[in-house]
Amino acid sequence: MANIELIEHASKFIEELDIPAPDPSLKKIQKRELSLLASDKEGAAVDAGSLVSFVSGISPLHKSDVLNSTLLAQLAADKKFDRFTDTRSWYGFYTSVLSNVGWVVPGFVFRQYRPAGSSLVLSDAVLQILSAIATGNELAILTASLNALRDKPENEGALTLFDRQSFPENLGTFQIFPVGEDDGQLVMALAALQFNAVKHVTRFLWFRWESVQTSLFQSAQKAVLNEAVYSRVRQQVIDKLGDNASRFIDDLEI
Repeated sequence: MANIELIEHASKFIEELDIPAPDPSLKKIQKRELSLLASDKEGAAVDAGSLVSFVSGISPLHKSDVLNSTLLAQLAADKKFDRFTDTRSWYGFYTSVLSNVGWVVPGFVFRQYRPAGSSLVLSDAVLQILSAIATGNELAILTASLNALRDKPENEGALTLFDRQSFPENLGTFQIFPVGEDDGQLVMALAALQFNAVKHVTRFLWFRWESVQTSLFQSAQKAVLNEAVYSRVRQQVIDKLGDNASRFIDDLEI
């Protein structure tokens, strides 16, 4: 399909897309412009149920493109399916939205992650999963982002947002992905995860679970943004989101 046809298709798709009505209990968390979007320095943000990190050299516009398009995919999937009880259908529609707005995304194939020992720490598992597809720089900023989210008091609000959107009870659905560029194209190393546990805890990414208490399913692949398409529907995505970005995106102090 030629780019002009892809653009027309993307525009129509976004126009017809439904997202949930704003939750009045979820206050706007952005009281300022995201510092992440002030420069092309490395950085990271919680984006609803996603933790997104960026290597240095990515423009503020491209960072915004990633955050907005993946938030739209989450919200649209939330409108269609319960992300915790119908996770595979949720991810199917999440992928469909990304594909329709300009991302080239391979289909998700979920496999059970089996830890080597008798316990599981999700943050360690994510780094191991992504080590197969992410670059050294991408893994470095992701590691720094995970540590900052865990350790820095300034990130407590972002951590609460991520916990609430990813693991509200004993079922978890979340995405973690570092973003880089390859020959000027945005590339995200996307880990999509589904997590079941015997109990709910906060700071669940760093909790040491006994293997018999939990199961983790994962799919990891690289996705590339077709800038020629997305640049033509960028404003439409922003308009569709409305003030949701201010409710669901919070950047990190690293």
